[in-house]
Amino acid sequence: MEPITINNLTFAYPGQEPLFNHCDLNISSDWKLGLLGRNGRGKTTLLKILQKQLSFQGRIQTNLKFNYYPLVIREPDDYTLNVLMRSGYQGEQWQIERELNLMATPTELLWQPFSSLSGGEQTRVMLATLFAQDGYFPLLDEPTNHLDQNERKQIAQYLKAKKNGFIITSHDRDFLDKVIDHSLVIEQHQLVLTRGNYSDYFVHKEQRDSTAIKKNENLLKDIHQLKQTRQAKSQWAQQAENEKKNNSHADKGFIGAKAAKMMKKATIMKGRLDTAIEERKGLLKEIEKVVPLTINVLPTNHQPLLSINDLTLSYPTKQLCSKYHYNH
Repeated sequence: MEPITINNLTFAYPGQEPLFNHCDLNISSDWKLGLLGRNGRGKTTLLKILQKQLSFQGRIQTNLKFNYYPLVIREPDDYTLNVLMRSGYQGEQWQIERELNLMATPTELLWQPFSSLSGGEQTRVMLATLFAQDGYFPLLDEPTNHLDQNERKQIAQYLKAKKNGFIITSHDRDFLDKVIDHSLVIEQHQLVLTRGNYSDYFVHKEQRDSTAIKKNENLLKDIHQLKQTRQAKSQWAQQAENEKKNNSHADKGFIGAKAAKMMKKATIMKGRLDTAIEERKGLLKEIEKVVPLTINVLPTNHQPLLSINDLTLSYPTKQLCSKYHYNH
């Protein structure tokens, strides 16, 4: 087991807000860690930072060597094995074949042009190459993109059975639930680590959000009451000042001293109230909200050019379609 220790990590692209702001984190190399977050929050950026491809503030300490999916592919029309060897793989052919067998994938793919393989087949041979290489910690950036449902199930079983750890990103929640045992989520420029899979993370998040919402509600009530008190104290001091101006028969010196004393007291009180209000504002938690996607479908006045209903088409020995419907 090798740790990855992150201290005070801060990173921002030029002219943009920080993706990470003073983040501290300890990761174990035997974890199957899901890296989660909305698009644009910095998942791929964090993987690049781990590989020292981007400059950052802070410190990352680890003795691990990383390899990365997807591989950089050169001369894709060559045999797949040659393409994989050129990607930086330093192991033996039989090790790649072993991993392909564990994925229930034909090893004959290695002797076909890489460009002739389907997207799912290319994904499999690249994953096999990463896990065949000893002494490396895999970083898997969206490996499910080109996999159909059956392939995702097979790859999930393959990754679940692995003894060594990795970091993986994917938009497929069900896939991650079957694979990962820890979740690392990018929230509000911070890295939030929880034990468990994707669904476990959401349970923890709902609990944290519920606590934060209640705390925010109490803080907002305090802020409202403090503002009302501040306004009342200001009115109190102003009334004393008005009394000095409007009372022509009273002792001006006494009223003036009284007004000055009340004004000073109100000013001190206002300063204290301002400080208390700002302190409570600083304690307010920013709750990340998911805005629902809405699609406004506009009606069309176009008339259909072609309508097909209950079409059945067949050759003498083979049926092509049955009860086909089409409108255009």
